[in-house]
Amino acid sequence: MGERYDLPDGVGRPNPFLRTLLVWGLPLLAWILLIIGWLAFADGCDGGGAAEPAATPTAQAPAPDPAPTAPTPTPQPAAQAAQPGGQPAQPAAKPLPQGRDGAYPNQPYDFAGAVSHIGLPQENGCSTGILVDPATRKVLWAKNADQAVPIASMTKMMTLLLAEEAIAAGKVTRDTPIKVTEAAYAIGGAQVWLDPRETFPLKELLKTIAIKSANDSAYLVGEYLGGGSMPAFVQAMNDRAKALGMAHTTFYDAHGLGDGAKRDNRSSAHDMAILAERLLGYPEVMRLASTRLDTFRDGKLMLKNHNNLITNRVPGVDGLKTGYTSRAGFCVTFTCKRGGRRLIGCVTGYKTHRDRDAFCKALLDWGYEQ
Repeated sequence: MGERYDLPDGVGRPNPFLRTLLVWGLPLLAWILLIIGWLAFADGCDGGGAAEPAATPTAQAPAPDPAPTAPTPTPQPAAQAAQPGGQPAQPAAKPLPQGRDGAYPNQPYDFAGAVSHIGLPQENGCSTGILVDPATRKVLWAKNADQAVPIASMTKMMTLLLAEEAIAAGKVTRDTPIKVTEAAYAIGGAQVWLDPRETFPLKELLKTIAIKSANDSAYLVGEYLGGGSMPAFVQAMNDRAKALGMAHTTFYDAHGLGDGAKRDNRSSAHDMAILAERLLGYPEVMRLASTRLDTFRDGKLMLKNHNNLITNRVPGVDGLKTGYTSRAGFCVTFTCKRGGRRLIGCVTGYKTHRDRDAFCKALLDWGYEQ
């Protein structure tokens, strides 16, 4: 057993005050620091880590296509002004389909800062026209934008829209077989020479409408969607135009050649921009509208896009539809996206397609500088 050595008084024995501090003070200090740290953490979570209320969608259109699905809006009146800060107000009714690039077709365009003359080459050859930034709702340029004029094959934009909406509603599928009718066979102008002995899936007919502007296909699709009645489909076209706020639009046929009474479909550049913006919501339409070359009848017939802004590769142009008759002149509704910014335009009444295309290219370059 080890020996015990007594130490002198005051040597090796802790100070009573120090001992009390060690036994009680340090643990108490640790608890105080722990409580202070916990309070600081909790305060930080409430201030910066909690989920924030959903923000109003930004005016900047997303870069990839198709665009994200729009957030569910709060129902509001259809005609609303843009909210402060350059952001569009929430759209009325239900959300728009995926791929609308963040724009709100139910929101009216703002003409307040629009110019009517830029001085670009070939500008004077334009009868009516418009250039819109749909994300901000601003009209950059407008010329007789609300004047109703013949629109020729730009009509097919509405035919395509009603077909896509029927697909979305489950009334038809892209593979629905459609037999060629005698009435469709008799349609002239630009066509793919449909024969009553043939049957095609809907998706093949839509391809010929969007790329080659086939009048016979447009008639056949309209006739089919109208339950075999072209007047029923034309009524649906006019009803849809009214619902979209296309106040200066009247349809008589599904293709733009004119009906049996030689009445022309008429619309305004303003209305065509509204319709184009709606079609941005359907990626398949935009894919077809931006396709330069494709084939039909198992590769037997070549389809070349009628839109020279697409075939000539004007930067950013991804749609949408041309038109021509002697009464309408050369027309085009076009969509373009550069650097994440979307512009929509329409011009009508040109005497040559070269002047039309040259002006549209210059107009887009000017618009992206604004």
